[in-house]
Amino acid sequence: MATFNLDNQSPDRITAVVSPRSIGNISLFNANQDEIEYESKNFTSEKQYIRDAKRELAKLGFVIESESEATISISGDKSLFESLNNKKLKKQKATFASEIESEYFDSAEKDGLVSLPESLSGLIEGMAITQPPEFFADPSPLPPIAEINAPAYRYLQVPDEVALVLRATRTHRTGASGKGIKVAMPDTGFYRHPFYNQHGYRTKKALLAAGALNAASDDVGHGTGEAANIFAVAPDITLIPIKMGDPIDSIKKARNSGAKVISNSWGYSVDVGSATWAGLSPYLKALALEVQLAINAGITVCFSAGNGHYGFPASMPGVIAVGGVHVNYPDLTLEASNYASSFTSKIFPGRKVPDVCGLTGKKVNINGGKAPSIMLPVQPGAALDAIDPTTGSANDGWGIFSGTSAACPQIAGICALMLEKDPSLTPAQIKTNLIKSARDVKVGQSAMGDPAMVGNDAATGAGLADAKWAYLISMGGVAAKFFSATREEKIHLLTSNEAPKLEPEFVEDLIETLRSV
Repeated sequence: MATFNLDNQSPDRITAVVSPRSIGNISLFNANQDEIEYESKNFTSEKQYIRDAKRELAKLGFVIESESEATISISGDKSLFESLNNKKLKKQKATFASEIESEYFDSAEKDGLVSLPESLSGLIEGMAITQPPEFFADPSPLPPIAEINAPAYRYLQVPDEVALVLRATRTHRTGASGKGIKVAMPDTGFYRHPFYNQHGYRTKKALLAAGALNAASDDVGHGTGEAANIFAVAPDITLIPIKMGDPIDSIKKARNSGAKVISNSWGYSVDVGSATWAGLSPYLKALALEVQLAINAGITVCFSAGNGHYGFPASMPGVIAVGGVHVNYPDLTLEASNYASSFTSKIFPGRKVPDVCGLTGKKVNINGGKAPSIMLPVQPGAALDAIDPTTGSANDGWGIFSGTSAACPQIAGICALMLEKDPSLTPAQIKTNLIKSARDVKVGQSAMGDPAMVGNDAATGAGLADAKWAYLISMGGVAAKFFSATREEKIHLLTSNEAPKLEPEFVEDLIETLRSV
């Protein structure tokens, strides 16, 4: 197993999150899950506390990376953190992706917080060092010309085949493509692979989260590859890649980017066994607050459920938790992926994951049980281009991925299609539309052994997301608003050319869609 430096910087440089004094007089790190979800405003801070805390942190030698109304992201040398703790920081290793590890430091304190000097004691509630997440992909890097291993199955290609199976192609023919919608994607970076230029996709230069360097490079390949899944479903969105160092800072940058959707193909496998909210590390509690604040701001947040992981923040109630469904060739039948996660949350009692599914491979016996599914572009020579087992060139710029890492951006693309039609949709309404429109999956089982069955089930939630039906439901919502409007409102909508229009071709396509169910 190779060790990779996620931050692409000196291993002695550390990032952390700080919680300034909250207006509710309850520490973020002492809040329960319901308070975070329903009373998140209580954990925001007055501007003067944020300003004063930043000033004192800077005096101590920390670099202020970003701030929100609730937290401050900082960075500093390891020696600076050790001087606060008055002890050496303990180096830890975490699984970063399949066969790749990342290294990080923790506070070495039982409560997971860094000891604070007196100058900060009245200004902040605590400081927690960054925990690296795991990216929920299973890379099986086979070059495009490689012969597929006999025990495997046919893999999908982007954009056409992914769009076809998710029925996004039918939506594109009606003129819906995600145009005008920004989607942020915190991940390992974004390399401008020729694939993106050849298709004319709109991509911004990657933003750098705290702890990340080299915006034009993606030495892992995960972010570059998974972005193709968004464009397969919503080809005219504007992608805002965010190169992750610190995950909390990444969420803040996504929220401030103007994005209406945030796609997260990563998480922490912590929602298992005797897990509780109280048992979460301070860092993950702060992460949950920032995710909730993004949702409260009207941003739709999607997270991968995991590949046998117990994904968090996927298990947060306001998040769209994405599981996996496998498609069989040549008849295109659907089955629950035995590689994708399903579970009932321990941290948020009663919360079931996933809500809905995207396309994911199923586990097959290839060199250790990989689950090849979709061929995606990567930076030539990236970790996911060269990872064992290889069947050809290790720097051809292509790899076959799987896992709910691939499924999550597909769902983010469908969310963009709905928002293009009706920008007023809330994250809760978008989740409802996805669930109402999903195709039922009745066979197979998840990585946890939960069986798929008729109706909503533990293995796949509502089933495989259906881009066409989700879009039609959103159109129906727009039409419903028109017909329920007052006479004066109808006149305004008609005279301003804002009333919904049903072209004859659209009605014909609607009828064909109904017949094809």
